[in-house]
Amino acid sequence: MSPVAAALVRFWFRLCLPMLLGLGLTAWAAAQAVAPAPSPAERLEPVAIGEHAGGLPLAWHLQVLDDTSRTLTLDEVRRPEWQSRFTLPDDPLRGREADRVLWFKFQLRLADPADAPQEWLLLVPSVSTHEMRFYGPFAPDGHALAEPVVTGMRHPWRTRPASSEQMAWRFHLPDAQPYTVYVRAESTFARVYDMRVWRTADYLESTQDKRMFDGISYGILIGLLVYGLVLLLVFGEAIYVYYLLSCLCALGALAGINGHLLRYPFANWPAAAGVSYTLMPALWAICKLQFGRRLLNLRQFAPWLDRLVVGLLFALSVAAVYGLFGRHPLLTFNLVQASVVLASAVLLAGALVAGRRRYWPAVLYCVGVALLLLAVCAIIFAAWGWLNWRPGQMNLTQGALVLELVVFAVAAASRLRLVLRSEQALAAHNLELIDALRTDPLTSVASRAGLEVQANRWLREGQPFAVLLLDLDGFKAVNDRHGHAAGDAVLAALAARLREAVRDSDLVARLGGDEFALLVAGDPHPDALTGLAQRLLAQSSLPVDWEGQGLRVGMSIGIARRPQDGDSLDALLRAADRAMYHSKQQSEAPGFSFAGDMPAA
Repeated sequence: MSPVAAALVRFWFRLCLPMLLGLGLTAWAAAQAVAPAPSPAERLEPVAIGEHAGGLPLAWHLQVLDDTSRTLTLDEVRRPEWQSRFTLPDDPLRGREADRVLWFKFQLRLADPADAPQEWLLLVPSVSTHEMRFYGPFAPDGHALAEPVVTGMRHPWRTRPASSEQMAWRFHLPDAQPYTVYVRAESTFARVYDMRVWRTADYLESTQDKRMFDGISYGILIGLLVYGLVLLLVFGEAIYVYYLLSCLCALGALAGINGHLLRYPFANWPAAAGVSYTLMPALWAICKLQFGRRLLNLRQFAPWLDRLVVGLLFALSVAAVYGLFGRHPLLTFNLVQASVVLASAVLLAGALVAGRRRYWPAVLYCVGVALLLLAVCAIIFAAWGWLNWRPGQMNLTQGALVLELVVFAVAAASRLRLVLRSEQALAAHNLELIDALRTDPLTSVASRAGLEVQANRWLREGQPFAVLLLDLDGFKAVNDRHGHAAGDAVLAALAARLREAVRDSDLVARLGGDEFALLVAGDPHPDALTGLAQRLLAQSSLPVDWEGQGLRVGMSIGIARRPQDGDSLDALLRAADRAMYHSKQQSEAPGFSFAGDMPAA
């Protein structure tokens, strides 16, 4: 890992470890912070309601009746034989999720008779209850002060009397007498009901912070959606499809948990809101697993973990399908909960394995998964009855989910940076290979391929140039007498002399064996080419020192010009070759010939 990457790792851990500890402690404190339980006698007394910061909690005063038949009516519940079956639960803020019908009974009275004109709100902090029925308040003489109110997930949004995402009920108490309230709750998911009494105005004011928190969370998720879409459109990789779907399903899951699906898109279609509430968490977990598999490259770094993730994907897919058609949605929900915890633990292990291989995005992914794992466990463990329930835990989970996706976005950007660096390194390596193919390894001048590239470029641009074809005379005798090492020394020395004799814009190439070629840029006059040929002949006549011996070779040169002698490289080389062989046949100087002076082939 580079020093910069190592410094970033240290920075992230210094930043995120306190955050992780803080989230964990907050989740634990939120789960365990329970007010001292009142005595049984105090729990049965009417609750004196008045202005109370955060709402007046009723959980310890709720008498509960489990309607196993699911058919009891209000009149039956009010009969003495059923009244005696109401009980006070030992721990009303802890319990397992179950598909059941519960009846609640409690008594309320005004703490101050002057509050008689005040409107009150009974709030049930749940959005997943299928149906809530509020009866009462019943006066001491048994008559009801208001008509029953029926609402819940199975009913359209217009049935919500307080226009609240959570279940709420408006009521008045005309005097300080004790009044009895009955609530019937039918639910698959909810298992505890932390009911509170608010002044309506106070509750509506208290929701502003929650609405702002939800708005920020949704805004970040929408921004991440756009970010994922841009990555997908630009790079077209499957990993960005899964990130995009993770953000979309996370947005749908949060909207369902917060009750916004029923309030906005499905206000008149509660069945669709219920399906989305069940399916979105499973789909989010599936997309998250697929994104994690590809980001961490588990198939390469940890094949056994990859196989485990594939098994979890299959289980979640079955759960999602069963959630659509099965008769026991709680089974789907519990399977999704367990899979989310297990999947987060598995991906955390995969991130650690990949991180040990110095795969930088895995470090970021590890941080994101750990954040969500701490917060989700607080919710799921409470749903399983292991911890006490507190509504604030939902905000903790929502914040952790959004933060996880933000960290995943940073991890995806880090992976993209690594990919781009890898591609740049590969491109540089390819250029090196191309340069190697265009360069003669012995003499370091251009090869035949390099000559063709330069000549074809000038041909495409329509530029005039000249081709000089050079062949060494007596080179075979050097090889035969002194060996190939001596011949290689002669070739290298002559190539260096040729480079010194031409301009930077010209090109020297070795075509193979003892044959060289020069590309002379522009349209040089024959006199200039004659002078160049004479200098080259003079350079070739100088001895080459090799192991104390002066090795000598001669040179024959053929010269062709474009466009006079041809308009393609092959034509020019053929013309220069004829001129060069003509020079070899001449027993006297000059040692070079122009193709234009030769008779037609």
